Order: sequence, then C-alpha cells, then structure tokens
Amino acid sequence: MRRLRLQFIVSISLLFLPAMMVLMGFDRPGVSTFALLWFVIGGYWFVRSFLNPLEKLWKTMRALDPEVQYATYQKFLKKTYHHLNEQEQRIAREKKGREEMESLLFSMVEGVVATDSSGRISFLNPAAEKIFQIEHGSALGKYPREVWREFELVEMFHQVFVTGQPQSREFQMDTPQKTYVKVEIIPIRWGEEEEGQGVLAIVRDFTRMRRLETMRTDFVANVSHELRTPLTSIKGFIETLLDGGLESKETTKRFLTIMYQETDRFSRLISDLLDLSRIESGQTELNRSKLYLAPLVEEVRLTLQDRLAEKNITLSVELGPTAVWADEDLIREVLVNLIDNAIKYSPPGGHIRVMEINRGDEQEFIVCDTGIGIPKDSIPRIFERFYRVDKARSREMGGTGLGLSIVKHIIERHDGKVWVESELGKGSCFHFTLTKYQEGKE
Repeated sequence: MRRLRLQFIVSISLLFLPAMMVLMGFDRPGVSTFALLWFVIGGYWFVRSFLNPLEKLWKTMRALDPEVQYATYQKFLKKTYHHLNEQEQRIAREKKGREEMESLLFSMVEGVVATDSSGRISFLNPAAEKIFQIEHGSALGKYPREVWREFELVEMFHQVFVTGQPQSREFQMDTPQKTYVKVEIIPIRWGEEEEGQGVLAIVRDFTRMRRLETMRTDFVANVSHELRTPLTSIKGFIETLLDGGLESKETTKRFLTIMYQETDRFSRLISDLLDLSRIESGQTELNRSKLYLAPLVEEVRLTLQDRLAEKNITLSVELGPTAVWADEDLIREVLVNLIDNAIKYSPPGGHIRVMEINRGDEQEFIVCDTGIGIPKDSIPRIFERFYRVDKARSREMGGTGLGLSIVKHIIERHDGKVWVESELGKGSCFHFTLTKYQEGKE
C-alpha cells in the first residue's frame, strides 16, 4: 500500500513538473509547448494507470452491491477496503475448513475415494491406499479401470457416475491374503437439482470380522464334534449293556472302563474349554510375582512322574537362577501342557530337555523332545484351537486339541512370544519368552 501511495505521489509530481518549471521562470521558447505536450501525455498515462482501474473497481463494487451509493472516492475506497477485508477473512475460513476436512479424511479408518467430473480419481486417502495396497499417489488422475482389476468394483463406479444412483456392495479383493471390503458409492452434487460432479466411495475393510466369524463357526463345529464323540461312545455302550450286556461281568467291566475313559476325556475337554475361555476373555488378572522356573519344572516332573516312568523317558532341566515376572499358576499350566505333549509324542526311551537362553530384558525358555516331529505345513497352525496333526492318534492319547492354544494365550497375556521348531522324525522344540524380574516391580 505504501508503495502504491508513493507511486501515486511521484506520478502527480512528474505530471505537474513542466507547469512548475514555467511558473519558476523557465519561459524559454518551446518550453510551454513541451509542458503542454508533457501534461497531455502524462495525463493520459495517469488516467490509464490509476483512474481506469478505480472505475473498473467501482463498477465491480456496484455489481456486488447495487444499492450502495458512494458520495466520495474516500468513502468508496473505504468500503472497498472493508469488502476486501471480509473476502480475505472468508477465504481464510474456507482454507481452514478445507484443511480440517482433509485432515479428517486422511485420519479416517475407512478408505475414501473420490473422482472428478471426468471420472478420474481425484482423491484417495491413506486408508484406501492401504486397503487396496496401492502405492501412495499412484492412482491419482487415473480411471478406476486402470487401478483395479475387479470388474464388479469398476462397473460399480461407472454405474453410479452415469446413473447418479448410490450403490453398496461387498467384495473379496484379489490380493495375496484374502481381503474383504464393503464399498458404498454415492454421486457428488453441489445441489439437489444439479448434475453429478463425480462420485465418492467409502470403503470399509471387514476382513478381520469375516475371519472372526469363520473362527467362531469353526469353533462351534469343532466343539460340537468333540463333545458328540465321547457322548456317542458312552450312549452306545449304555445301549449295549441295557440290551443284555450286563449278564457278562467281563463285558460289563470292559464297557464301564471305556465309559470311564470317555467321561474323563469329556471332563478334560470341558475343563480346557473353560480355561481357554477364561484366559481369552482377559477377565482374570495376572498375579505376577518373582518366579524361578527351575523349581516349577521339578513340580511338574513329580506330577508327570508316572507317565515318564511308563515310557522310560528322561527329563533334564538346564535352568539357571534367573527370575522372571510372571503368574506362577499360569506358567505351571504352560509347562504341564508342553511337557505332557512332549511325553505323548516321544517314543519309549526318549529324552526331554528344558533349557533357557538370555535375551536381554527377556528370558527364552525351550522344551525339546525326541518325538515324531511336526510337518512343515502344520507348524503355522499348530497353536490353533482343536488343530491336530494326527487327529486319530491325538484322540487315542487323550488330547483335546486345546493345550497349545492355551499355552499361546497365556504367554501372550504375559507380553511374550511362543513358537515351535520341528523336524519330522527328530523331534520338536517349543520356545516361549517371559519378561525378566526387576527389583521394585512388586
């Protein structure tokens, strides 16, 4: 503004410079003519540079507000200043609103995709790029058919763009891991009666929900099957006994023994289900304390001594005096499950080792056996509920298929990790980590 004022003052001064020269006595021949010519040219330049723009500005202001009358240029300029100030504030508000909207869209969990009036993708937030596994910024300016291979999804964009009717559909994306998404697309209109200016798509990834539903269905099916097996067996033996089997004491005793075993298996299954439900729900608090695993393994050895002696399996404990911060009862359950599994799947005369490795703030514990081992394709699923490598053999040994799942959840509740390394015919090693005890935690 100061610069404009200075330019105006200098222009006025230069415009009247020849007249001032005449008044000051420079009346040589030709000076008056020069002054007149200078004044005409300077006046034309002054009108063109200053007055014409002011006239255009005045017309613009009248167009914006026809009822406003300006008595003087001073009031006109004052009104113009206020109007420009209001426009500047409005632009600032709109800019802030746009930034807030962009921030909101970028922080949304749902994916957002928008196309312009030509059908090209004009906006794609990070959530959408993650869901569709698209490199950042690579989809902008492209048509949907150039970005996605799913014909139904591309056709959905096209139909909403052409017809202006909202659509909603679920898709299974063609990705390395199955991804399930729900896409809702609506037309973008600035007014109810105006034509669409593009489309807006909201994308929700419900893969986790679908997997949970599948897990729940599988869980119900597995539980039903596991419960039905012993009940069917017990019912069959009872019917046999009622049909005359009671006359033979030998048959009765054999049937009752099998029924007792099936009932015991049934009881173990219910107990494991309750334990797994309790651990998964997180309703029980961890009673952590300073814990040494060496004496705990000795307790487990005494508990399983008869089974170790029956198969002539030796158990060596190679644990040092390192204490961990853990729940004694839950870690005892981990050790019972892992050592019991090692006994089940080790041949007579086998050997089980319990070792540890220092891992900084964590301590890694390992339970190794010389058993039959686990196939490579089964290792990723070994900690799933009811998963068995050999279902017939597992049931024959009295397994419920829940032991390793319980181990996994207990260790994860302790913020640790659990995994297995195995080789067919040579044995398996189950690893888990626990946080070391530090003074002042109690």
